[in-house]
Amino acid sequence: MADVGDAVALATRLRALRRARWSDRPLTQQEVAAGLGVALSSISSWESTKSTKLPPAARLADYATFFATRRSLAGEGPRLLPDSELTAAERAERDQLAGELERLRARATGEGRAAPPGRTRSTWHFPDGGPVRIICGQVGQRPPFSSAHHPNYMQLTAYRDLDALVELFGHVRAENPGSNVGFELATRLESDDLRSHLVLLGSAASNDAVARVIRLIDLPVRQLDDPAISNGEVFELADGQGTRLRPVFIEDDPAGELSEDVGMFFRAPNPYHVSRTLTICSGVFTRGVYGAVRFLTDNDGRAENEAVLAGLVGDATTFGLLMRVPILDHATGTPDLRHPRSIIHLWSGQPGQA
Repeated sequence: MADVGDAVALATRLRALRRARWSDRPLTQQEVAAGLGVALSSISSWESTKSTKLPPAARLADYATFFATRRSLAGEGPRLLPDSELTAAERAERDQLAGELERLRARATGEGRAAPPGRTRSTWHFPDGGPVRIICGQVGQRPPFSSAHHPNYMQLTAYRDLDALVELFGHVRAENPGSNVGFELATRLESDDLRSHLVLLGSAASNDAVARVIRLIDLPVRQLDDPAISNGEVFELADGQGTRLRPVFIEDDPAGELSEDVGMFFRAPNPYHVSRTLTICSGVFTRGVYGAVRFLTDNDGRAENEAVLAGLVGDATTFGLLMRVPILDHATGTPDLRHPRSIIHLWSGQPGQA
């Protein structure tokens, strides 16, 4: 149930947008309804301070788009401009307004309040209730079952990092039961996906979305080919010395069995929608990606890891760590941040800082 006081705050803000966003041009409820493509009764109920009916999160995004630019009133009648028609300044205004409205709604639903005493911190819980999209790379040599023309077609056979995807998808849905949580291939990304809490699995070499996004953020590590490693990309620190972090093989034989991978977890504001988050989980190999996911999803270890992580990065909005991912035969172990060897490299800061 909505909190009445916070619901009233949201209703009051929506009414203020309509009446005073443009002081020389107050709008009627009918005009806003026409611009958003909803019924007049919906606008009336969302602005009412005597009821606790809340607009859906998607409608608040429409409000932000509509009131981000006065060009919404140009032409024959009020309308929502598509993202492609917005200027950079208008998109920034939309994102700021969307963040404000989403926070008001989150407080009204109770999702935006601090966790009660005894509740475990969860890096994978998103209080604003916004959508979450997990984006994977596509396998190179696709098996026959990945073709829609095969009678036993299985869509997931085209996805890289399946272990990490299955582990993370279920956990994120459980942590965010009211959110729209989905997954997609990088090649099928849509504009709306970019405005979600964006989760990218894999490296720039295996996931095209990672390759594009890292150009927009300040990431103090990079992944690159190494002549000693096949089918994977090692991590190199931006420390001026070109320090490379490689996986460990049994008997130091890169052609042999893997005993330890390197995983990376990175979190920052989403450069496409700054009120939401960007997360990258990567590794030298797929085991590293899985470990970078599992250290905060494993029921037997995530509470301890969350506590260590909170002590290291606090409330920083931008942070990342490289960790050792133990491997024994087919089993990928969960990194334990309490172990002194687990964290190889750590950085944290505010947006734009490393």
